[in-house]
Amino acid sequence: MRLSQWLALRCREREFQQFLRVPDEHTATRVVRALCDVESRAEVDTNPAAEKRCHDLIRKPYIAYTTERSTTHV
Repeated sequence: MRLSQWLALRCREREFQQFLRVPDEHTATRVVRALCDVESRAEVDTNPAAEKRCHDLIRKPYIAYTTERSTTHV
């Protein structure tokens, strides 16, 4: 799965929106684009700097967030 696809799927999920502290998918998409410094999520598939920002600022922290939530809500 391409990183842009992963982002698109996550932006639709309520848990991801909570992680970003936003109210909806539209706002999550805007925040993701701002954090990655891109005009379109598709750019994370072709721009190495955007891909790194995505991993460092979104993907890794989100995985940690979901891991922490799953261990504390058991």
